[in-house]
Amino acid sequence: MKKVEISIETNPVFEMLVSLNRIAHSDQMESSYFENAGYSPHPRMTEIIQKIKDSLSIFYRQEISFFFGKPVCSLLWDFVISEGIHDISQLPVKFAELSDMDSLKHLLCDIIESVCEQEMNICQNEQGAEILLSDLESFEQLVAGCQDLSSEDRGKALEFLHYPAEAKLRLVRLLYQYVKVFEPYVAELDELDRAEVEKSRNICFDNIEEFVTSYLKFNAKILAPAKQLILIPNAFSEILTYIIQPAKGQFVMVYGTFISKKRMREKRSEEIKQFLKVLSEEKRIEIIKILAAKPSLGNDLARQVGLTSATASYHMTILLGIGLIDYERVGQRLHYVLKKDVLKDLLDKAYQELTNL
Repeated sequence: MKKVEISIETNPVFEMLVSLNRIAHSDQMESSYFENAGYSPHPRMTEIIQKIKDSLSIFYRQEISFFFGKPVCSLLWDFVISEGIHDISQLPVKFAELSDMDSLKHLLCDIIESVCEQEMNICQNEQGAEILLSDLESFEQLVAGCQDLSSEDRGKALEFLHYPAEAKLRLVRLLYQYVKVFEPYVAELDELDRAEVEKSRNICFDNIEEFVTSYLKFNAKILAPAKQLILIPNAFSEILTYIIQPAKGQFVMVYGTFISKKRMREKRSEEIKQFLKVLSEEKRIEIIKILAAKPSLGNDLARQVGLTSATASYHMTILLGIGLIDYERVGQRLHYVLKKDVLKDLLDKAYQELTNL
């Protein structure tokens, strides 16, 4: 990646939007995505989602499903960036101030994206949405003929197109209600996000390509046109990474605050597999016991465990490979030492891995 302007910040409004998506499609998010990712949702985030659900009437839960019922829903994301909204209470206020036509652009964002993929000749520039919505009758025909849209999406689009003022009012009313039930969790989520900012700041600024490809596991080539990159950690995103491109050359990446925990878990799991593989060989356990008593020379170790020097050297190489032992050269011979702190650490990690702690 070429040199790009980078900023990393927190924004509770995105926490609110992702939580809305989680509630709208919780069954699919919980059972499908997390299962495929081999990762369980963070217990506290699941608990917060449940508490929010319990605080909402059936009516508002149905409204959430209606407006935010997509596995990855971009509704209002561009709006938050373009308006610079960082206060959850300002989201319904600012959206209410939009004209019916401007609000329609945000309400139909996913529909517009699907139509644009089919009508590339219309959407070749940044004004694609405006061009499509400049003739609502023609746009309605495009929606009806879009193969990528489900009957449910077509029905929703028609409702928005025929009753834009009512649709905007419904969403504003929903947002006002949701702000009330979400507000008690803002401080806790902000603390999690700020901790992630501090943790990822150095690697992010030192090598942004390494951060994107190795940490976020994302194809950096997509960001090749980037002139400005805004990174926003998000507790509810967990291991997901969302990308928004609100303007030419500007990319916003919303990524999970727990993503590093998943990476650490993967690394720990592999480390423990190697450790247990080492312990599966009886001779290596004997070597560990001997070195636990005192450091020993290679030849002495081979003799005590009944191995040839070559076979003993092979086992010692494996133990060295996982950092369990170290050595000093004494003349032409190697003096091996057990790293007891590493052994204890690996045993503790193995216990945590096996008991799922």
